[in-house]
Amino acid sequence: MTPTPEDVVNTQLEAYNAHDAKAMAALFAEDAQLFQHPSTPLMRGAGEIAVRYQALFDAARPHARLVNRIVCGDMVIDHEVVTARGTSGPSKADAVAIYQIKNGLIANTWFNMANMAQLRVAQHEDIPAMEALIARSGIELSKGFYTEEQAQAVTTHVFGVDTQLVKDQTYFVIEQDGKMVACGGWSKRATLFGADRTKADADPLLDPATQAARIRAFFVSPDTPRQGLGRMLLEHCATKAAEGGFHTLELAGTMPGVPLYLACGFHVVEDFDITLPGDVKVPLSRMRKTIGSNV
Repeated sequence: MTPTPEDVVNTQLEAYNAHDAKAMAALFAEDAQLFQHPSTPLMRGAGEIAVRYQALFDAARPHARLVNRIVCGDMVIDHEVVTARGTSGPSKADAVAIYQIKNGLIANTWFNMANMAQLRVAQHEDIPAMEALIARSGIELSKGFYTEEQAQAVTTHVFGVDTQLVKDQTYFVIEQDGKMVACGGWSKRATLFGADRTKADADPLLDPATQAARIRAFFVSPDTPRQGLGRMLLEHCATKAAEGGFHTLELAGTMPGVPLYLACGFHVVEDFDITLPGDVKVPLSRMRKTIGSNV
């Protein structure tokens, strides 16, 4: 019995996520063609598809999550979110794949990618752009969580770049279409929160065996909220902290950030206030999460 077009595409997606290039190529016709939409050739023939996809799987370990699908006759149109882990860091993009199925095999495929988000290690020269992003995020994304007075006070007196994290190469930025849209990091040092101007003493190293790594200074551009950028940063930081021997993460969450951290498995240890100039009290939550070496 010939599989339906949707069955073929489902099997192809499973093979893609299993990084099985041989099984994936077997679902394409011998003369199949892949295009960058609308007509730029990418690959031709099952043999080339197997070789090219095996190289992709080895280099980036991609994963595609199906968001939406339209089936119309012999055509299947998928909207996917594709994540990968290349040598330069994790990436995430929206993808549309249009499959044409003939005789139970994929005959033609057209791809279009958009909203490519690439994570990389922050550099010293990124500091001005990070400070500008943090200032905008601190004010605009605090609406509904803090009063205007609280948002202004915490942004002015607490938020900002801790340059020690940049030196330690544990602070990261996400760029989308060449523009910085998020920043955040983790720390192997004792400071729990705050920019350079809040630090008066030395910042000693933590003991991974007995102390929790810090999650530090997560900010997303107000232009790109709720696109999974905070989660992308957090997953990368958890992986790096686990590679550093840590088993627990700890952070001081601002009220706008608490929903993300709860959704990512953190729990509240305690709620507390910080008092800023002008006797402005700003609530924070100390939160923790246990991680493993396979994060």
